[in-house]
Amino acid sequence: MTCWNDAAHTHALRQTSWMAHTAVLMHLNERATGDPARDWLSSWAHRWFVGDNLRVLVLGCGEGWLERAVAQWPFVARIDAMDVAEEAVARAAVNAPAKVRYSVADLNVATLEPDAYDVVVAHSVLHHVENLEHCFAQIERAMKRDATLIVNEYVGPNRFQFSDFVLTTMNELRAALGYPPRQRPTPEFMIANDPTEAVRSEELVPMIASRFDVLERKDLGGTILMHLLYEIVQDFRWDDARERSIVDLLCAFEGALVDTGVIASDFVILAARKRGARVRRANRPLPPRPEAARDIEDDPLECGRPARRVRPRRPALRQYHLRMLRLVLLAAREKRANLFRESRWRSFIERLRARGTPFEWIAAHTNDPTIRALLEVFATKL
Repeated sequence: MTCWNDAAHTHALRQTSWMAHTAVLMHLNERATGDPARDWLSSWAHRWFVGDNLRVLVLGCGEGWLERAVAQWPFVARIDAMDVAEEAVARAAVNAPAKVRYSVADLNVATLEPDAYDVVVAHSVLHHVENLEHCFAQIERAMKRDATLIVNEYVGPNRFQFSDFVLTTMNELRAALGYPPRQRPTPEFMIANDPTEAVRSEELVPMIASRFDVLERKDLGGTILMHLLYEIVQDFRWDDARERSIVDLLCAFEGALVDTGVIASDFVILAARKRGARVRRANRPLPPRPEAARDIEDDPLECGRPARRVRPRRPALRQYHLRMLRLVLLAAREKRANLFRESRWRSFIERLRARGTPFEWIAAHTNDPTIRALLEVFATKL
């Protein structure tokens, strides 16, 4: 019996996890696919599920959302899905699509069918595996010669022993938001709560790179957001422009930290093949964007005519500064659209208008004390 067998636990986690907010999911979509309206699974499948009549293996199926999505695609013929949590698998099997076959398996010891699968998807499961050597040997054995392995995983520090920088930054952000500080969980606490959690997570990417050819990788972040937003994420309403912009600002801040190399990304998506396999892409047309993607507004930058004389020491606004400025402007509106455009011309004009440091310029566009406090933290880290 594990905590992942407990339906109440998994349901509560869906409500309290950092990913339990539409703004966070859209941020992750954008980092994974370049489009906040497109989910990682369908986008990556239409690039890396090569061929037709495919047989797919899903590792860590949980209660079955992933294989139910995959079963809708006509180029997939059969899906084998497995998880160590017996009761979760039983719940997944209720009304499962005809294409899906479920089984209970512990990847520390399980033996997989050899040369059987065109695609293997591991989603949020490998960081629970201690015997990674056996697990990856079995995955490699189960893959056909030109099969694809798609991994979406937590790859951060073992047992969440994140750095002092992450801890300090998280608590400075919590203070700006009006929440008390948090402590880093001890290894003993992690083991008592769930001995499988992040047991060898920091070894995942190096081990995959040593055994497979990595074809594509996207760094999602989560290094700060996962711990910062846990249990408070639902305090920020999607339908409130200010509260949603606060979450968006936090996402933009962490994305900038990852992209500038200040912190590593604790969550990654990658596609890999066996050594020496052919590098082929599916190049399938993507499905239509969701209906919500039609709710889009123009660039929120309030750009006027640039001054004729520009001070020589104006700030160098980077792209993430401009994104944050747009979010600050949107926070003051009564209502926000689901998406907004970003105009290169307006970005250029804003760069000419800017004065002071980048974050001073952004802060000059708001009187909101919480947003100003967040910007002060951002300025000390970037």
